[in-house]
Amino acid sequence: MKYNLKINEELQPILDVYTNQPAPPEGMPLQEVFRGALQQMASQIKVSSTDEVKVEDKFFTNSDGLETQIRVFTPTAGEAQKPLLYWIHGGGTMSGLPEQEDPVLYNLALELGCVVTSINYRLTPENPFPKPLNDCYEGLLHVVKNAAEFNINAEKIVVGGGSAGGLLTTSVCIKARNENGPKILLQLMQYPMLDDRDDSDSNKEITSVGVWDSWMNHYGFQCYLKGVPESDYNKAVPNRMEDLSNLPKAFIAVGTMDCLRDEGIEYAQKLSASGVQVELHILPGMVHVFDGIAPEISMSKDFWKAKTNALKRAFEA
Repeated sequence: MKYNLKINEELQPILDVYTNQPAPPEGMPLQEVFRGALQQMASQIKVSSTDEVKVEDKFFTNSDGLETQIRVFTPTAGEAQKPLLYWIHGGGTMSGLPEQEDPVLYNLALELGCVVTSINYRLTPENPFPKPLNDCYEGLLHVVKNAAEFNINAEKIVVGGGSAGGLLTTSVCIKARNENGPKILLQLMQYPMLDDRDDSDSNKEITSVGVWDSWMNHYGFQCYLKGVPESDYNKAVPNRMEDLSNLPKAFIAVGTMDCLRDEGIEYAQKLSASGVQVELHILPGMVHVFDGIAPEISMSKDFWKAKTNALKRAFEA
């Protein structure tokens, strides 16, 4: 399928500013570049508790004996147990931290009246598959096991995330299915990483936007799959998996100017062919993480409405 490969006119000037940054030191590994940038951003936008939403960090010990952070956003209105949005941050699997998405998660908790949690999973390449996935899944088990402490209704769970968070979102849902884990109502994936192979049209077309281009995605998957035998890629990479049946309903959003576009569309088709109900959004002229770069443009506002409406429908089911 051919797309109009033009960046949205509202987005273009904001993207120009975003990508006009000093070059990193020569030879610096890509994960260090992204980690530094995301840590700086997180320090600038980190939020604190208000009268409307309590923000706190809780911890659990993972199966490798490591204390692991879960950032929690709890609306203060009402005493009844609330639905849970279990969020997984992006960063290419090799970077990122919960605080980088504080304003978004705060606003989701406030608007939806749900508890939002964000897991600080281990990063690659130091901790390749399955360690990030294990952290995410074990974090979900911990929250559900301690539903009273988190003030959540364990029958009302959505798992969501963007980019690498989208990869880990659907992987958590697959693991929950395979291990008879928590019932998940919806898997919400924004511009998800879903395929390590570089053979899609969008991988070949989107190479120099400057946000998350195909070579960056290739590097991210190299980090995620470091030391993993190729024979096991079908356990780690969603688009390589054969059995996608009996998974939660899915919400998938991709931009036409994102190198991950075609992988997301293909995964939506595979889920649908496996009997999973899918809501797919293909957003014209949008790049990777467009809503984070330019939250005030009309397309980002429309996307926010579509996303929150999907979450409301899931929680009300």
